[in-house]
Amino acid sequence: MSTENAKKGGNPISIFVVSLCAAIVMAGGFAIVIEAFILAAANLFELGSMFVWIASGANALLGLWFFVWTFVRSWHVERRLADGLEVDEPKMSIGGNLRDGST
Repeated sequence: MSTENAKKGGNPISIFVVSLCAAIVMAGGFAIVIEAFILAAANLFELGSMFVWIASGANALLGLWFFVWTFVRSWHVERRLADGLEVDEPKMSIGGNLRDGST
């Protein structure tokens, strides 16, 4: 890869694929580990199926939020790097990463 292409940044398709893969790995791994704790706790403390359903639903919502946040954050960072800027501090808000922070 030449230095011109490195300075220019990746094309939008490659940035999309990288962001999507990062979001799948991070959110998927997080949700799987939390779900294992939910099932283990339900079995160990005999909490019943209602606990499993409610906790699994909360875990799914948290995993979905984490998926979207990771995707948006990755896209934001790639955009900053393409503009020649440094990586900024992450914001917990999805909208905070959507705003143009390149100034």
